[in-house]
Amino acid sequence: MSEAASAYRRLWRHRWVPSLLLVGVCARVPLQAYVFAVLLLAVERTGSYAAAGVVTAASGVAYAAGVPVHGRLVDRFGQTWPLTIAAGVNGVAFTGLLATAHLRPTVGALAGWAAAVGLSLPPVAAAARALWSKVIADDGIRRTALAVDAMVLDVALIAGPLLVTAVSTAAGPGWAVGGCAVVLLGGTLWFSALPPSRSWVPARRGGGLAGPLRSPGVVVLLAVSVLTGALLGVLRLGFVEFADGRSDPAAGGLALAAFGAGSLLGGLVYGARSWRPDAAVRMRVILAGYACGVGLLAAAPNVPVLVALSAPAGFFLAPLVICNFELIGRCAPEGTLTEAFAWGITATFTGSALGNLVAGALVGAGAPTPFVFAAAAGFAVLAAVVAAAGAKPLAAPIPDAVPTPAPDAGTAPDETLIAAGTTPAPQPPPVGADQPSEKGS
Repeated sequence: MSEAASAYRRLWRHRWVPSLLLVGVCARVPLQAYVFAVLLLAVERTGSYAAAGVVTAASGVAYAAGVPVHGRLVDRFGQTWPLTIAAGVNGVAFTGLLATAHLRPTVGALAGWAAAVGLSLPPVAAAARALWSKVIADDGIRRTALAVDAMVLDVALIAGPLLVTAVSTAAGPGWAVGGCAVVLLGGTLWFSALPPSRSWVPARRGGGLAGPLRSPGVVVLLAVSVLTGALLGVLRLGFVEFADGRSDPAAGGLALAAFGAGSLLGGLVYGARSWRPDAAVRMRVILAGYACGVGLLAAAPNVPVLVALSAPAGFFLAPLVICNFELIGRCAPEGTLTEAFAWGITATFTGSALGNLVAGALVGAGAPTPFVFAAAAGFAVLAAVVAAAGAKPLAAPIPDAVPTPAPDAGTAPDETLIAAGTTPAPQPPPVGADQPSEKGS
């Protein structure tokens, strides 16, 4: 416990960490809440859940397609201007969506503006993850920062829909959508105005249009993200089906909340200590545990047991996300880090949609709920197999075993050592150089 507290204290003492975390919450909660708010708005204005599904799907597909483009712009021009411009365009898109909902709420018009909202959403999450890699030099503290970043995402996943529900009940879904727009705009502008974000300089970019996709390691990680995203898509529908089968509508929400709480705890534990195995090895172990935890849900006979088992199943989610962040930072080619993180978001969205289709097909075919949970665990097994097959491109580079020659006399100290906070050991002068005699000293 003392080691955990020490790790988080060291992180919190970093100059910009409190500001970055607070801004991260402000910018990400509306990102997780706006889809639910748009869904409620579309249902209210069209009176059709099918139409609302089309509207929200348009926004989700547009976001998944647009976020890698935003990431590439950040890697090319820095964070400040791409984020600021995207935030402004996104504010206009939200305004158009709200105006259309109140003046001409046809499905096509609502879907068009919802797609504009999704396409223009600023890539704050990807930019923040890229920023951690630059702001914090120490690997251990950076791992703790990524853990907190993942926990912020968990908090946003839980708090966003709750806030939307509260505002929609009190004032209507239009106010919830407007609130998401205002908080997202303010949070993004605040993030882009912070000195670490303004001073973030993109690395010189090499390669062609493929960007980070030319790295085999990144491709492996994206495949893992698709499969684990599919797991979440199947799991969500599985929870709902379990609740419907027992005539307990609240059970699905309770199970999801327990799953999120388990993820928070897992991220807290994982980020608090240093791990000896390499991140690629850790990912395979975490995926194996994830498969076992989710597979146990199939044995739940009733709601209390399902909720109790959901917490340990979720325990592995945040550590998996953190490990994925670490490996993307390692595998992304120079100058493509933000875009690589953005592709990870797209892969997760794609996998979630795949999981929804698979779960819907299983439920439609009359498959029992335990079989749905087993299918979710199967996606974790497939992800572990992919991670094992891609072990070579994910592995850490092996340091050169040959000792590096001492620098010539008069050369500057090693910049890497200085950046890490250490001073290079003094080197003996070359043979033949003037040296003070012992007598004269």
